[in-house]
Amino acid sequence: MKFEGLNSEEVESRISSGQVNSYDKHKSKTIGEIFVENIFSVFNFVILSIILFVLYFYFTTDDFRLILDSIGIMFIAVLNTSIAIVQEIKAKRALDKVKLLLIKEVCVIRNGKEEKINPSQVVKDDIIKVQRGDQIIVDGNVLFSNHLEIDESLLTGESNPIHKNENDEVLSGSFCLSGNGFYKAEKVGNDSFAAQITSQAKKYKFVLSPLQKRIDMIVKLLFLTALILVGLEIILNKNGFNVDFVRKISTILISLVPQGLVLMASVTFAIGVYRISKLGAIIQKLNAIESFSNVQIVCMDKTGTLTQNKLNVKEITVLNKDFSRTEIESMIGSYAHLTSDKNATIEAVNIYPAMDNYTLKDEFPFSSDRKFSMLKTSDGTKEITFILGAYDVLIELLKGNSKTEASQAFDAGNISVYRNLLFGKVVSDISFEDKKVKFDEIEIEPLCIISINDKIRDDVLDAIKLFENNDIKIKILSGDSAKAIQEVSNEIGWKIGDAEMVSGKELEGLSDKDFLKTVTDKKIFARLKPEHKLRIIKALRKEKIYTAMIGDGVNDLPAIKEADLGIAMEEGSSITKEVADIVLLKNKFSLMPSIFDEGNKIVNTVKSVAKLFITKNFFVIYISLMSLFFLLEFPLTPRRVSLINLFGIGLPAFIITMKNVNVEKTKNFLADVISFVLISALVIVAAGYSGAYFAKMYYNISAMDVQMIMLTIIIITNIANYFSIVLKKDDENNMLYLGYGLLILFLYIFLAASSFDTGILNYIKLFYEINYVNPVLWPLILTVSLISSALLIFLQKIRGRLLTKVLN
Repeated sequence: MKFEGLNSEEVESRISSGQVNSYDKHKSKTIGEIFVENIFSVFNFVILSIILFVLYFYFTTDDFRLILDSIGIMFIAVLNTSIAIVQEIKAKRALDKVKLLLIKEVCVIRNGKEEKINPSQVVKDDIIKVQRGDQIIVDGNVLFSNHLEIDESLLTGESNPIHKNENDEVLSGSFCLSGNGFYKAEKVGNDSFAAQITSQAKKYKFVLSPLQKRIDMIVKLLFLTALILVGLEIILNKNGFNVDFVRKISTILISLVPQGLVLMASVTFAIGVYRISKLGAIIQKLNAIESFSNVQIVCMDKTGTLTQNKLNVKEITVLNKDFSRTEIESMIGSYAHLTSDKNATIEAVNIYPAMDNYTLKDEFPFSSDRKFSMLKTSDGTKEITFILGAYDVLIELLKGNSKTEASQAFDAGNISVYRNLLFGKVVSDISFEDKKVKFDEIEIEPLCIISINDKIRDDVLDAIKLFENNDIKIKILSGDSAKAIQEVSNEIGWKIGDAEMVSGKELEGLSDKDFLKTVTDKKIFARLKPEHKLRIIKALRKEKIYTAMIGDGVNDLPAIKEADLGIAMEEGSSITKEVADIVLLKNKFSLMPSIFDEGNKIVNTVKSVAKLFITKNFFVIYISLMSLFFLLEFPLTPRRVSLINLFGIGLPAFIITMKNVNVEKTKNFLADVISFVLISALVIVAAGYSGAYFAKMYYNISAMDVQMIMLTIIIITNIANYFSIVLKKDDENNMLYLGYGLLILFLYIFLAASSFDTGILNYIKLFYEINYVNPVLWPLILTVSLISSALLIFLQKIRGRLLTKVLN
């Protein structure tokens, strides 16, 4: 089919009038969106409400402490938000750079010639060529269809392919499942269907990862706790809303609003994305890396995943003695030359010379569902229909001696370890149109078996060992024969027995219960259709088994889309890469261990950060309850909490986020975090009240002295808590963690122990309400602090060992 397409002047005219496909199809946020989402977050609105609450009472009481409290609260919110924005923008820029490598050029007809251009350069009325695996990038009408089958499941949810004829409409966001053709661009840019319903057009629904679900649950519990505590304070308060009460309410609220935890978790995800993008993978969903640490089963295609999809002909087994090997090779060459479906298999057999007298009359392209293709040709004197497809599929269409002789030749040649194709002539006395639909009535005269092998990826065994060492099961979901897959696995060094294999045909007759058992038990799934792969993934997910799917072709798309984590290869089809959560650039399977480690690192980082933040939340809860029900001291104020948030929680958390190298797999995240914070918070609060008790017993001190004794002991013991979280045997960052903790400790002691009342140090002390601590009190403070710190670290070691023993 010959088209002229637009000429250069017509293209320029459409560009000038804005009829160009220029809308942004990237899934990454804009810098403006990053600012808006972080600034106008729920947490910032809550903090703003607290600030307005404090300011209201400032204007009614004229107490300057409330102004300073508002500044202290706002400073922490601004700092947290700024860190999140900076890190997310950094990750976005790194990601956008590598995403440019994923943009696949489209083929258009301009000035009578095929031309490759960026999708954003397509203009209205361009004629666009589409082939198997290509995405429809703009809305248009079909000009020519060679059995063009379009899948609109990403738009409509309907998985059945739709055959498109001339003048039929195609919508952006759908993709070519089989065949090929040309369509004319009608709606481009923001007028296209995909641009108008981007949030629905692809699978980009936001799904919380297991870690995010845990954080979400913690956030909700803390919010609820804050509301309950504030409610109790108001109900039991008998002195009205005086300044001290307002400050106490504000302190409880800002202490229990988990803004820092959520923001640091987001920063951790962003840093993980940044690191992986530098290694050579594109993370298309922020939580995808962390999701990998939760994977229990990895399903993967063979071709293009375990192997490089670099096919070559290994053997030709002649089945028809009426033709010489040279004549058969010429027929194969003619087939490869005439077909419009230039897939990897066709490219592999396109090494043989084509006969000049053969012309193409009609075509039935290959599809993953049928696993064969047909060409109707003419040699100038008669019409001949050739068929090429999977050996074990087409051999069932052979009759009598032909089937027996083909089977004997197959067995004698010892070629079962290869990907085998049967090439022959269709001799059924029915029309070509009937041959396309009446498969069972096709009779084939076999010409030869074409045996093809594929090169195995050098780095695949390391990834498989990684999975097995982490109790992750591996399953191969392939359209190839079981023997070919088994040979590849054996060559890798991954031994699979015959009893561990099953075919798609065998799966079809199973009940849901038997299907699930088979899916759980077997390792190799052969001769699968796309719907088989999809059913396997759905069955695993229905059982709450966190599942990843790795693939590269259109036949992998439904499974990748359904899986908890979808991973595609860079050389895969454009639509498969479009819906995947992670894309491996240069098809680097060796990145899988790095991604797995990064996922574990994210979980461990968030776990450490959560321990820091939630310990603070819990000791505020404990102090609030003690002051509420036992009328004990409440040493905290909004600014003192801001001080603890900044130096005792926020900055240490940021250092952990940037420097953590722990890649051990975390088990029972919540049990570990909650058991940790309950003990630490209890020790910290008990130490603070013990110090106050002994100070009152032995010294004549003021209420302010009591508050400072408690505050100092809480801060020192909290630093010990930080040490118990970060200091690990053989951790390369131990000196950094230790140095930071000691620096904060000495700085605080210097401020509290010094009597300077001039310069910037005095302003810092005044702002954060660090009052002078009498030297006679320091022996008691340091003694209680050292005992409580040692006790905390000892109890956490015991807790860790017991938890490991119980959970294992």
